[in-house]
Amino acid sequence: MIENWWLPVAMIAVLCAHVAQFSITVLRWRTHRSQCGEILRQRQSQWSHSSQVARLTSQLGSAATATTAIPWRILEVADVVQESADCRSFYLVDPYGQPLPDFRPGQYVMVRPAVAGAYQATRCYSLSCSPDARFWRITVKRHDSSEAPNRFNTGGLSGWLHRTIGQGDCLFIGGPSGQFYLPAESTRDLVLIAAGVGITPLASILRWSLEVTTERKVTLLYQAKDREHWPLGRNIHAWQNEVESLQTYTFFSQADADEIESLSSELPGQFLAGKLDGFTAAKLADNPNADFYMCGPDTWMEQTREQLVASGIPPEHIHWESFGSQSAQPLSEQSNSKIHTIRFALSNTETQWRDPDQSVWELAKANQIELPSGCLSGVCGICRVKLSSGQVQYDRQIGVELASGECLTCVARPTTDLVLEA
Repeated sequence: MIENWWLPVAMIAVLCAHVAQFSITVLRWRTHRSQCGEILRQRQSQWSHSSQVARLTSQLGSAATATTAIPWRILEVADVVQESADCRSFYLVDPYGQPLPDFRPGQYVMVRPAVAGAYQATRCYSLSCSPDARFWRITVKRHDSSEAPNRFNTGGLSGWLHRTIGQGDCLFIGGPSGQFYLPAESTRDLVLIAAGVGITPLASILRWSLEVTTERKVTLLYQAKDREHWPLGRNIHAWQNEVESLQTYTFFSQADADEIESLSSELPGQFLAGKLDGFTAAKLADNPNADFYMCGPDTWMEQTREQLVASGIPPEHIHWESFGSQSAQPLSEQSNSKIHTIRFALSNTETQWRDPDQSVWELAKANQIELPSGCLSGVCGICRVKLSSGQVQYDRQIGVELASGECLTCVARPTTDLVLEA
């Protein structure tokens, strides 16, 4: 018996080893369970976000694609940057991390709230970055109405974006689209002329040119109010340090001498007091063979274009952006000289169209008839209605394909009496 004393000891040692191994296994399992729980919570959060995006996409439904050939998608706001006193940039990414489609520098997207039950205003905003599959950027100027700042009236969407949208929110985005862009095959020198937030498509053109055609000579002429209302201005002037072929000029209409001197010591380029016109632009550019791209208020662009032509710039070298679509074409004298009776059948309202500058949509609004609206420039197709009888013509090239008997009211002018299902 004494010779086998070690057997109980061995059995106890084996038992202790099993207990220790079991304890280690339990500890590892608990740790693994905790880790798995965290991973699961992350996955559930991702699944919840993906489901939310899927619901929003479903909410958009086939109606958007049925009303326009422009593709729509849900994008997430990755960042918001205050660019000036009244302008913010919204950086947009695919919520699933997928690459975004390519676009042409200078094009725009359409933006619509992704909020169930919200009034679905739609506006066009230029992409203010160069083409990049990782993100898109829009830079939006706030246009709050002083009469009803919380309503989706004219400019209401921009105010809503500024007040409401932050990092992690989602938006419906249509496009990219637009006929105002720099062709990839373009080789001419560039003169970019911007006023205010009109800098946004030109910033895209400029950045793309600096990245892809580094030897091309580019002159940027920028009209701003003051340094507090100068969106993207600092970044653009700083780009002059990157390439010798870029020359930047900013004109401040309300800046004092000290402000201009301060900026001149901080940034490259030239800063000038006063207002920019076409004669000054042509003189500073000193290159009638360049391509001139303009974006700003319509009246300012029309005047600047006339001055450029008077300075010897060929009209075919001048390109301009007007709210995301081609500039208006003059209507025929025949249609301008007539008065037409317009009946809005569903509203039981009959009125007369007399003003050749008034669209059918504007006529409806003047008669307290609310028609759906979006870009108000013949691009998104949201304002289309059924045309029961009569004919219209459009003051510009429209960006959607209409079915038979449909009318795009925002850019339509009657050429006969009309009956509309509105």
